[in-house]
Amino acid sequence: MNDPRIEWRVTEQSVKQELVSVDKRWRISRTRKGNGPSEFYLSNFDMLLTPHGTGVDYKECFESFIADCDAFTERIKAVKAAAQEHLRALQMAGEERVRNEN
Repeated sequence: MNDPRIEWRVTEQSVKQELVSVDKRWRISRTRKGNGPSEFYLSNFDMLLTPHGTGVDYKECFESFIADCDAFTERIKAVKAAAQEHLRALQMAGEERVRNEN
């Protein structure tokens, strides 16, 4: 007669975690397969739409595209500055933790 027990074996484990900022502008996803290293992917909502142009004719479409590129450049600068400030805060917190441990 066959043994009715089922023995399970984990062949591969995959973990996925997503963090979303309170204002929903920042997202960071972490994935890990098995015992391998974690992989992180960071995105910002303000950067999801690339510059685009619209208009009633070809010329106006290009003009609005160029104007949108300028606005997009300013958004990139603002998002970059926010990311740099967050990184500085993380580094300072890490340095403070090391000082407190010593």
